[in-house]
Order: sequence, then structure tokens, then C-alpha cells
Amino acid sequence: MNRNVRTMVMVAVCISIVGLAASASDLIISEIAWGGTAGSSNDEWIELRNVGDKAVDLLGWQLEFGNTVIPLGEVSEDTLEIRTTVLAPGAFLVLERTNDDSISDVTADLIYKGLLSNTGILIDLRNPQGEIVDSATGLESGWPAGSAGDGEPAFCTMERTSGGEWVTNNAIVCNGTDADGAPLHGTPGQMNSVDVMAQWGPVVDIDFPAEAGAILSGTEWITWTASDPNGTDSALAIAIYVSPSEEEDWVLVIENLANMGSFSWDTAEHGSSDTVRLLIRAADPEGYVGEAVSVVFEISNAD
Repeated sequence: MNRNVRTMVMVAVCISIVGLAASASDLIISEIAWGGTAGSSNDEWIELRNVGDKAVDLLGWQLEFGNTVIPLGEVSEDTLEIRTTVLAPGAFLVLERTNDDSISDVTADLIYKGLLSNTGILIDLRNPQGEIVDSATGLESGWPAGSAGDGEPAFCTMERTSGGEWVTNNAIVCNGTDADGAPLHGTPGQMNSVDVMAQWGPVVDIDFPAEAGAILSGTEWITWTASDPNGTDSALAIAIYVSPSEEEDWVLVIENLANMGSFSWDTAEHGSSDTVRLLIRAADPEGYVGEAVSVVFEISNAD
């Protein structure tokens, strides 16, 4: 078995750039709506999470970006209103900008003032000792994940994975509504979409080819199995993609296959290349998706 992967849908972009300070913390930055919402690009919000097994007293904690300083435990600086002062184990802290309308059906734990630039900005989380215990930062080209109004899909949040990476909300696993009552592309106060996918997304196994660097030609049989942890395996729909390079440039080979089986693949249809990979994608009726990617191999067919 080459690889067994649970993953998000194709819209999710995974970039590992989050910087964790040397001082570890159970309180982390877990989601950022830096682009606002479809209701208003000004309706930004930020989510923190207590990933530890003990409650966290928020007095003395601060969130900082640019000239904005948001105390989490008292009304001061750029903190306008506080409704939660102690965060229970596993709980989320939702911070909404300016008022409680950014997420119309989720009550904010804290209301703040301050603007997140769409070009990216460093966000630091400081503990009561003043130490930076968690950070989120943008690249020179902007934020590593998420989207604004020109994104596809638009106004997706930037979510934290359990491994500390940032991904774009998949626009499938969502909750909350904006100021106009439209669904958000985010998960305020709930488990992030990437974590839901990891828990409930289909699991895909691919055994093809048997070895990395294999040279294939003519007709080859691709085999796979896929299972659904929260549904019926036979309800899964399988699609096979090929990439003629190491880039994420996937070309559909065939779709609507059964959750386990084999496919006779004519490699001659894809020319010759020394960097080829296959991707098997399984989708369940609820929209959860799982993927497995093969090892790199070669295709060699005579012209």
C-alpha cells in the first residue's frame, strides 16, 4: 500500500507556514475570516480555541496585529465588549469586528475594533507573561489560505489544521450566517472543515503502481479500495485523475466508478513522461471527499 490519505475537497489549499513560538500554549488561533463575509467585507472575525484539557482564564491574554491590541480578558485598547472570560477545554472563542452582526446567528464572545489587511498581516497571540505563544502570518503574495470577494469560492475563511497548517474552508462543511442571512464559508465556534473531513471523509487506498519509479507502458490495471466511516461504502463515487508532472495539475481519466475495483488504463493516451502520479478521489452523498495519491512513476510508450 503506497499511501492512505484523508483530505479535504479540491478547493482546499494546504500551506504550512504557521509559526509557533518556543513557548507552547493550549490556546491557539484556529480560524480567520480576513476577507469578511458576503454580507460585508468589513465583517471580519477571528476564532481561538482551547486545545488543552484545562480551562484557560483569559485575563492578561492579548491578540495583536499591526497597531491593533485586543485584550481577551478585559475591555481595554481595542476590545469593545467581552462576554466570555474563561475558555473551557475544547471550547472556541469567537471574536467579531465592530459589532455582533458579522455572524448573525452566532453570539460573539468578544467584540473588537481593528482591520485585517487582505494583503496579509502578522497576528500574534500573547499569554499573560507577554510571550508570543502562537502566530499566523501572510506571505508576500498575501494570506496562505482563505479568500476575499474575488475568490472561488468567495469569502472562505482560513482554517487551522491539527498539524498547525492553514487551509481554506472547503465551502461544504460550514455553519453560521452573515449579516444578510446567507451561509458563511467558515465554521465559527465549531470544528474546522478540514478536521471534519479528516474524521468523516472517505478513506482511499491505492496499490498502483507497486514501486516508485516504475516504468509503465501499454494497458495497465489500476486497483483501489475506498470506505466511508460514516456511511455506506457502496454509495461512494470514485474518480481517477492523472498528473503528468509533480504539480497539482490533475486531469480526469474516468469517474463514477465503484468504491472498490479495477480499471484498464491505456497509458498511451497520455504520452510519455518521467514524472507521473495518479489520484483516486472518493466522494460520499453528503459531499465529504477523500483522496489517495500514488507514488511517482514513468510512462514510456513508443511514438
